Amino acid sequence: MAGRLTEAAAYADPRLYQATAAVRHEPGGVLECPVCGTVARRFLPFGLAGRRNAQCPGCGSVERHRFLWLYLRDRTDILRGRRRVLHTAPEPCIEPMLRAVHGRGYVSVDAFNPAADVRADLRDLPLPDASFDVLVSSHTLEHVPDDAPALAELGRVVRPGGWAAIMVPLDPSKPTHEDPSIDTPEGRNAAFGHPFHFRIYGHDIVDRLRAAGFAAEILSTRKLLSGHLRRRFRINRNYLVRCRRL
Repeated sequence: MAGRLTEAAAYADPRLYQATAAVRHEPGGVLECPVCGTVARRFLPFGLAGRRNAQCPGCGSVERHRFLWLYLRDRTDILRGRRRVLHTAPEPCIEPMLRAVHGRGYVSVDAFNPAADVRADLRDLPLPDASFDVLVSSHTLEHVPDDAPALAELGRVVRPGGWAAIMVPLDPSKPTHEDPSIDTPEGRNAAFGHPFHFRIYGHDIVDRLRAAGFAAEILSTRKLLSGHLRRRFRINRNYLVRCRRL
């Protein structure tokens, strides 16, 4: 049980950070991964509860990765021309494609991944002010016990006029749910759905980001993708926060 592990121990396995490249094209496949192009009759289960048809058998992407990639590919200019890009806890299925486009301008940061360009806590980034045009951060902020310093640091390193794509566990119908008195992995798993999460964000994430210097808008999979595409790409109800550095 994760309750006996520290977060550092849980994320010490180097296999977590290795990309796979077994792209598949199964005859009669009705599911498609927009990240790697795999076509399959079914995807793999994933997560603590074993969500059905969640993980691509080719690149290993799960629902949020596929939504993030579609947003970056189709609704931003991140793949057109080089930018200075900061990518927190980079997804193995997405990192190689961004690094190939941006070269030395691409920087990954992670507290645990030994292959990250920068090993650092988001609350204390050893990076210059206004040194990035783009921030990509998916499902990292909920792992930070106090997210205000982390948000402030992210705001500090993104230049004015730059933009960010941020994803977190989010329920926009409610305010953020967090409770510092819940201080065990078992308690956090029961309250927030994961032993190493400290909150489920709510609609007030927009205010938290504004305090860090970002104008923010919450976008949903249902707003950006048709039902047909959500079914084809196996993307569940999810949210992405589109940000502009003020």
